[in-house]
Amino acid sequence: MINERPLLTIAIPTFNGSGTIKYMLDLLLFQYDPRIEILISDNCSTDDTPQIIAEYVKNHPFIIYIRNERNIGADANFLQCMKMANGKYTHLLSDDDVLIENSLSKILNFLEIHNDLSLVYLYTIGFRGYYNGVENCSRPSEEPMRDIYTEDKKLFMKYAGYYWGFMSSFIISTDNFMKIDNPEKYYGTYWLQSYIHILCCSSSNAKLGVVKGPCLGAGIYVNVSNLDCAEVDGLNYRKMLNFAISKGGFDRVQLDNLYIWRICFLGSHTIIKERAAGIKRTNISNLIKYTYKFPKAWFKLYPAMLIPSFICKIAMKRYRKFRKMPSNVELNRVGDIKS
Repeated sequence: MINERPLLTIAIPTFNGSGTIKYMLDLLLFQYDPRIEILISDNCSTDDTPQIIAEYVKNHPFIIYIRNERNIGADANFLQCMKMANGKYTHLLSDDDVLIENSLSKILNFLEIHNDLSLVYLYTIGFRGYYNGVENCSRPSEEPMRDIYTEDKKLFMKYAGYYWGFMSSFIISTDNFMKIDNPEKYYGTYWLQSYIHILCCSSSNAKLGVVKGPCLGAGIYVNVSNLDCAEVDGLNYRKMLNFAISKGGFDRVQLDNLYIWRICFLGSHTIIKERAAGIKRTNISNLIKYTYKFPKAWFKLYPAMLIPSFICKIAMKRYRKFRKMPSNVELNRVGDIKS
């Protein structure tokens, strides 16, 4: 008997993704498995994205394609994808990330073996510019030696923490998501997907999974963001972590350490990029306000605030040359209407 419900829905929210969605779909469709459902929600793109996707739908009629008549905002588009998912599990996959070669069957087999999972982390590696093979990607320091199936949230976060907050690295139980009351309340938090992840595994005996890698390729960009790092990563990421502690049962010390590592790493990089580009989006005063209680910030974050702009320009130019990165690589979602 054929199981009418897909095991996994791969839901792809996109907005002006013409620069990268073709690469992502090519890798995904090369691995196609009848156990999956592919769903694309186009948030009223103004570039060639609809034409590109139309060609894929023509050749692969099993792809479900929705185009919004107006831009409903990134958060609403994410939720729309999840609400339309028919699979037992849902993977929200960004249009500029990729499922690594041969990873899909490994993921599906893990989901079949452990059929009561609430949240799954896919071991993620990063690529710069355009994906060009596993050998050209960078890896987080903590790499599992095997797949992990556990109720231990501290163990789970040991591996998931580096990419905690990154949408494409996680798979949720669709049924658990459907039980969440009014997920729209998390619009505008910048971390809607993470609140969903937390709520999907909020019970004390929630089953968590880690699929050893490499599974997912995450696009890393050196362009200046259109967001304020102090607001997004300093304030709102901290609020989300506090929610994970209070509602999700995650370990406070572990998430405190995650927070200060992340804000020092991202904050210093953001400051250097902004100064190199002659653009100021990050509120430095607020960044200090949110981090001054952490001594590590004094040594790892604040020195970046003292680097002259001309040195930042030289550093970024050399970094791009060293990484062989084109200067026009940008986040596809820049320009998306904020919910």
